[in-house]
Amino acid sequence: MGGVAHTQMPRIIWSAPGNPTKSVSDALGIERWQLRNALHIIKEETGLSGTDRVIVWDDGTVSDTQGNPLGNVFDEI
Repeated sequence: MGGVAHTQMPRIIWSAPGNPTKSVSDALGIERWQLRNALHIIKEETGLSGTDRVIVWDDGTVSDTQGNPLGNVFDEI
């Protein structure tokens, strides 16, 4: 009997205001400075300011507060 591979939907690992904590970079398997740099690049490229709130997903996707994808952390490190 053939099975269908089940893929898990990405989960939000950061959606609070301010800078993501070390637990976020740990969850992504990168250094905190790499996460900060990647978020800075993504925000700059999409016209957001440093204070604009974003959501970080466990697959590295960064989205705005409406869930629209802005980029991926792993593309920027």
